[in-house]
Amino acid sequence: MACLLIGTDGRILSQEVPIALAPVLPPFAPLLPDPAEEAARREAEERAARMRFFTAIADNNRQAVSEALTAGMDPNVSLPVPVDPAFVKRFTDERLNYYLTREQNFTGLMLATSLGNLQIVRDLLLAGADPYRMTKKHRTYALWLAAKYQHIEIMRSLMGIGPEHEAMTWNIEIDLSQQKAWVWHEGKIVLSMPISSGRKSHPTARGEYLVTDKYRTWKSTLYDAKMPYFLRLSCGDFGLHEGVLPGYPASHGCIRLPGKAAKELFQTVPIGTMVVIK
Repeated sequence: MACLLIGTDGRILSQEVPIALAPVLPPFAPLLPDPAEEAARREAEERAARMRFFTAIADNNRQAVSEALTAGMDPNVSLPVPVDPAFVKRFTDERLNYYLTREQNFTGLMLATSLGNLQIVRDLLLAGADPYRMTKKHRTYALWLAAKYQHIEIMRSLMGIGPEHEAMTWNIEIDLSQQKAWVWHEGKIVLSMPISSGRKSHPTARGEYLVTDKYRTWKSTLYDAKMPYFLRLSCGDFGLHEGVLPGYPASHGCIRLPGKAAKELFQTVPIGTMVVIK
């Protein structure tokens, strides 16, 4: 652009040198974050949040667990892998250490179950935790872990058996020394029968169990033997069923029952019934 100064008589008095205008630049554009770095940051934050959640469960800290769930933590979230070695070192139990270090899809409900944290188990269930969510390799679920650790009350919670449940009115008592069994209903003996328990080489384990499965027809996965009216005990590989009673312990660990009694027991006692073997 040039500028002229003209006098009254029309003469050009002066002329300014043309000045080039500076180019108009576009507005400043901020630098965008690197997508890979942003994804890594979010992944690190999520992992840290999960570890705080699992640490709260390990600490039996109901308040911290509740706060995490309220903040949006998925009750079915799995433990981040690989697991922080410092977290694993907190636990000396061999079975739990295996699941922490060699399995995937290990949930908070599984951890609370393994540690016997009953109230947190109930909190997680109320929040929507799936009691039948399975680990990736061995397809282990919370109820199986509760059975292995003999957490009867946690088993009941996982099975939805409350104080008013029908199963709470039934009880089966087995005396290995007498080779006899009694069925109780609402505080009264309604059935008694002889049994045949595990032989010396395969003794029946004493303890408290819950009926977790019922099968009208079943065949042993360990031995070539049919086991009609099978009542599985605590997700294990033994239970009560119809079988031969020679008058002494003769089974591979199961409790054999007379045919008529086995059928009646199968038809009457509900899933969740307590079985005490002594």
